Amino acid sequence: MRGDLLTYKIHLGSGNILMSPNNQYLCIVPDRSSTTAATGAIYLPFEGDGMLSIVLSKALLLADDKNIKDPSIRAQIERS
Repeated sequence: MRGDLLTYKIHLGSGNILMSPNNQYLCIVPDRSSTTAATGAIYLPFEGDGMLSIVLSKALLLADDKNIKDPSIRAQIERS
């Protein structure tokens, strides 16, 4: 998938991300402290599929990569 800064490959089975052109690994760790209560009133077709949820959230984050505020993710992207 393409962001504004780089192109990314997200492995659908593991959720691992490689940044192009050098195939460098990008480490993004899901926030396990957030609760699912916030989406309790909304039905999600992938509810219960944890890996699909992780892949989709990473894809949405990286699609708008120029606006990522997390310093550890930002540093990895800028190094590549």
